[in-house]
Amino acid sequence: MTTFDTLFKQGKESEAFISTGTPEQIADLRRWQALLESQTGAVENALASARQLTGHFRLLVAAEMWCPDCHRNIPPLALLCQRLPNVEMAIITRDEAQPFTELLHVDKVKIPFAVVLDARSTPLGTFIERPASVVNGDETQLEAYRRGDLLAETISDITAILAGH
Repeated sequence: MTTFDTLFKQGKESEAFISTGTPEQIADLRRWQALLESQTGAVENALASARQLTGHFRLLVAAEMWCPDCHRNIPPLALLCQRLPNVEMAIITRDEAQPFTELLHVDKVKIPFAVVLDARSTPLGTFIERPASVVNGDETQLEAYRRGDLLAETISDITAILAGH
């Protein structure tokens, strides 16, 4: 049986993952990254609850560079890891993440799919495809997500998992 440790070790760092995209895909992801970097207040608010956390955490992320939701969500996940030195990330492909179906008892791997792991590689929670406010929201939330207004929500979802462990 494949373990989270094995999957994490075969993953790529965010810049290595991004470099696998076409020039157009990379440009799209960089556009979301620049927009996120301009949202300083929202990012700081999203990180606030996790700044006091002790211990080591890992994000194991299934993603593909052809996926628009990955373009929106990889930059916030990478920024979270940059700002919180006790959190590291590895990115694997959707095909490599197929063990998630058995390990996490899900029907299929939607991307991006982030598993938040503690120091012992125990899953603490997941982020799947879009922030919870969008998944549980209405058309207004979806439009805000599509415009890039909710990029920091991805950070908030992950920090909520971290803070709740």
